[in-house]
Amino acid sequence: MEEKKDEVVSTQKKLQASHDPGWNDPPKWAFTPTPATGSTPTKRLLNKRVAFPLNSSTGPASQSSQVLGSNLPPPMLPSPGPGQVLTSVPHAPLLAPSNVSTDATSSTVDKQQSLTDSINNFQKIIDSKLENGDKTEEVKRRLDVMKTMWLDDKLNSQIHEKMLELSEALLRNDIETADKIHVFLMTNHTALCNAWISAIRYLILALKDKNFSENSNTQPEPILLLNSTEFN
Repeated sequence: MEEKKDEVVSTQKKLQASHDPGWNDPPKWAFTPTPATGSTPTKRLLNKRVAFPLNSSTGPASQSSQVLGSNLPPPMLPSPGPGQVLTSVPHAPLLAPSNVSTDATSSTVDKQQSLTDSINNFQKIIDSKLENGDKTEEVKRRLDVMKTMWLDDKLNSQIHEKMLELSEALLRNDIETADKIHVFLMTNHTALCNAWISAIRYLILALKDKNFSENSNTQPEPILLLNSTEFN
């Protein structure tokens, strides 16, 4: 008996391509097998959730730039030129000791010079305008006391300056200016000037009296107008 091959007969009715299925028609079955792929199924991909980015859209670019920057070597400092030495912080130049010694020498010279000029001026006044006597010797002794205190730095620079101005005023016979300086010294430096200022006071009064006597001697005698009737 001849064996017949088994034939699978589909019970599904073949439909035309232009057939419009109804709402209750069974679905079309696709008999074409889906080619197998090595990728992950769609359903599994949809189950994964993507983390929300914390940074802005420039985050990956900035992150990549930071990674690239970290891989780079540190920046090189410019090398100093020949003969140059790098220092931490520049500082002001120190004063040389020679400057200090120069200032001290100049102040000493000024003090000595003003003392010399003042003593010479007073000596010229005594020799030319005063008569020798007991008072003159006392004046010289007081001036020696002033000189000793001057050299021992017991008198300040203001007294040095004022005494030089006073001696120059007396030398040019400016009694008013000399008297003003004398009053200033007695008022502001009494303790320092009390031991010898009487000699300066004597010189001022002596020159004032001499000027007054000279002016009185040089005044012309009054002219007497005679009346013509006296000769009659």
